[in-house]
Amino acid sequence: MLETKEKTRWFLYNLIVGFSFYWAANLLLWFPWSIDQYLGIALMLTVAPFLWGLGVYNCLIRYQGKNIINGAIVNSLTLLIIAVILDYIFFGLIRGARQELYHPTTFYGYGFLISLPFIEIFIIRKLIIRNNRKIQTTDFIKTIIIGTISLLILIAIIKFNIKIK
Repeated sequence: MLETKEKTRWFLYNLIVGFSFYWAANLLLWFPWSIDQYLGIALMLTVAPFLWGLGVYNCLIRYQGKNIINGAIVNSLTLLIIAVILDYIFFGLIRGARQELYHPTTFYGYGFLISLPFIEIFIIRKLIIRNNRKIQTTDFIKTIIIGTISLLILIAIIKFNIKIK
């Protein structure tokens, strides 16, 4: 059984990865989506899954429990909750565009986040187990820096109405 401190660190790491990868994915999708909704959707269905897959992989290789399925369950639910909350913040509060939030692709994205940890375990379980490592302080720092910079750039783009010509 994982000791409480290690469980807490891993859970916090999942939260930070969810925060950071959410904002990084939205930053990468912002300009294509603002040019054409269908281009944005196409990239959301191709580039974003790769990015989220990388985030899930980084969480799963740091899981120290005996049963990786338990780690996948926690990771899955954590990323889903983070995505729902941050979608509301991004679409509702930052952009003032709640009507865009409940697009069918949003729900596909939620379903994808729920299933992704299990898909990764099914496909690359040996790689995850072989690359298992403990969470380091630098893991937190690097990840939160990526998320914070992505969020700040995205807020600046939206608030200053920066467009690609």
